[in-house]
Amino acid sequence: MWAQHIIKLELKMTPSAAEQQERIGVARVLMHFLQILGAWPILPEHHHQNASSTQCRTWLARNYRYLLHLPLTFTYNTLMWVEALTRWERADHILYISITEVGMMALTLNFWRLDQRAYHFMHELCYSDHLALRNQAERQWWRAKQRSFTRIAVCYIGGGAGVLCTAFGATLLVNGYSLPYDYWLPFEWHNAQNYWYAYGYELVAMSLTCIANVTMDMMLCYYLFHVALLYKLIGMRLMALQHLSERLAVQQLINIIELHKRVKRLTAQCEVLVSLPILVQIVLSVFILCLSAYRLQSMQINENPGQFFAMLQFASVLTLQIFLPCYFANEITINSDALTTCVYNSNWEEFSPPTRKLMNLYMELMKRPEQIKAGNFFLVGLPVFTKTMNNAYSLLALLLNMSK
Repeated sequence: MWAQHIIKLELKMTPSAAEQQERIGVARVLMHFLQILGAWPILPEHHHQNASSTQCRTWLARNYRYLLHLPLTFTYNTLMWVEALTRWERADHILYISITEVGMMALTLNFWRLDQRAYHFMHELCYSDHLALRNQAERQWWRAKQRSFTRIAVCYIGGGAGVLCTAFGATLLVNGYSLPYDYWLPFEWHNAQNYWYAYGYELVAMSLTCIANVTMDMMLCYYLFHVALLYKLIGMRLMALQHLSERLAVQQLINIIELHKRVKRLTAQCEVLVSLPILVQIVLSVFILCLSAYRLQSMQINENPGQFFAMLQFASVLTLQIFLPCYFANEITINSDALTTCVYNSNWEEFSPPTRKLMNLYMELMKRPEQIKAGNFFLVGLPVFTKTMNNAYSLLALLLNMSK
């Protein structure tokens, strides 16, 4: 039912392909990747087909995510935890990646739970006429910002894929039979016959979880990034009022207020989409960073340089995983807080008393900047990132003291 509703909406407002690409940039590519990875809704195609074929496609579109992730993501993580709980002597080798997998599963379940809301959210960002760019200057600025986010996404996803390549490549260079990440198997795999079954399954399962994880992370960051850009766009339009006559400025101000109301609603929707995943990431990342650093200090680089660099890459990507949503959420707060200054810089004192009164009322509504909360527990921003890193360091120091 919801899919039919979305299709009707698309028929009502269909910007050109170039405008769609301009609106959401690399997010369109991320959504296609997430469809392949089973984390984004797949709308059934409406073609002239027989009923059985249509039912088959609908069933596959609805259950594709489960067919993909149940035998790989969820089974693999279960086997990893079985290994961690039955071999405590190697807990430092397993727990950091096991907890990471738990975070990935929580992220996947949240994407499944809110897939309709996420689709509607991105649909509005892409198609709504109220969010359209109005002139060439806005378009050039918007394209530049989208390109900057694309570079961040490529570097982050590439970093995640690099961890995968380094870890699995380094394992092949080690003498004997070993796996990049330990997990329990019901058969003996330390032999030439069964080793490649264990290695192959882990390669497929870890590739899926790794790429899905970093892609979903970037999608969450894009929600925050796009909302922050909209607040910046409102500020630019407020600044431009100084170049207009009062009659045009009043009309433009009314349009800006309507846009601001819509962006505030989008901010609330964005918070629903990112709140729980960011909360889980920040809580788990303290333990993951601590365990990763603990294992790094116990590794000898000359014994297995490949695994050492894989761990170093993993810790770097994990740090980015915490930093990026904190940074983009902080941008929402900064850009929304700057709107009052933008009104002051629009030469509002030169307008007539009724217009100044309208602008004063508008500024009253902007006294409190917009802020993103993580699960209604704390505000997401750069201070949270700093506190998370400090907590991870404190936990590491405690663990090192206990191990002496």
